[in-house]
Amino acid sequence: MNVTRRSLTFFGATALGGAALGAPAWASVPTTLRAVALQPTGGGGVRVALALNARAAVNTFFLSGPDRFVIDLANTRLELPHGAAGEGQGLGFIRRFRHAPRPDGNARLVLDLAGEARLVRQDLGGREDPNIRFDLAAITLNAPQRAPQEYLGRSAPRRTVVIDAGHGGRDPGAIGATGVREKDVVLNTALMLRQALESRGRYSVALTRDRDEFVELEQRVRFARAQNADLFISIHADSHANAAAQGASVYTISERGEDRAQSMVSAQNWQIDLGEAPRQGVARDILVDLYQRETTNRSAQFAQTLIPRVGEVAPLLRNTHRNAGFYVLLAPDVPAVLIETGFLSNVADERRLTDPRARERLAEAMAQSVDTYFAGPQMYARA
Repeated sequence: MNVTRRSLTFFGATALGGAALGAPAWASVPTTLRAVALQPTGGGGVRVALALNARAAVNTFFLSGPDRFVIDLANTRLELPHGAAGEGQGLGFIRRFRHAPRPDGNARLVLDLAGEARLVRQDLGGREDPNIRFDLAAITLNAPQRAPQEYLGRSAPRRTVVIDAGHGGRDPGAIGATGVREKDVVLNTALMLRQALESRGRYSVALTRDRDEFVELEQRVRFARAQNADLFISIHADSHANAAAQGASVYTISERGEDRAQSMVSAQNWQIDLGEAPRQGVARDILVDLYQRETTNRSAQFAQTLIPRVGEVAPLLRNTHRNAGFYVLLAPDVPAVLIETGFLSNVADERRLTDPRARERLAEAMAQSVDTYFAGPQMYARA
């Protein structure tokens, strides 16, 4: 039995595959593994989702002869539907998965692979969301290696970006100090952003509105989901009674918003691609929660990419990254941000937002953020 390729260590676990994990102090009470789910990730990849009731130290490693991917969870009990020891059905290049408790109180999950594989990304959970996810991809021998510039070029799969210009039609939004209307400013910015993205030749870009018309919030979300959007950017401008308030800010969904989104899944019968997973019962609920959490992580990742870029061309509001339950952020399967580009109630911000050159610089900053977001490894880890 040979340990190959890599050994990954998290939360202070030992770096030797197969050795006992050192459980941190916060893990004195055993963690419970409640479900294991395999989901397709596109391009033949597979996501391994582990539903836990609390955080667990994790050690992962690959084995060869035969090929396997091993996940050890420190101080963890197995309370799975088919018992503590058993196996589950595979997916794609994962033939099956096996699990069993170990004498040291840890739990081991072994994925039997059809060939060599690599770890593409992981979400190791956190205090608010202890669930763990690993994305695996099969290694194709003798496959030509794609250069980074080719990956970012026209030969790469197109990402779908939906741009949402806030308000419109009978809803003017915020009114500036000199009468400038939010709906006009953000529509022009959205059109500039579309142009900037389309000029790159690697995005499919759609707008929730491309003219002065009113679009219901529900329609905006439905439109993004119908487009199978990889990213949703809602553009707004703010207003405040304090005319000194100035600067851009970026919102992602709050915990209360996540709860609202899960309610919307049932209330509006939103269909979420869960692969071959059950469509009803506890397993489905867990998977929907995992899906929502990953979407939240992706949204936060884009926000953290976007903020410094915007800060290069515009002032930023203090505590720039904020959380809210805005309706346009509720889609459980579309990473989304809402950017407040500035305060129309502030003279300096209003002057900037009505300057075509300043809006063009802002649109280009947002487009560069999209480039960075999709070019990166997209490792999703919550603090």
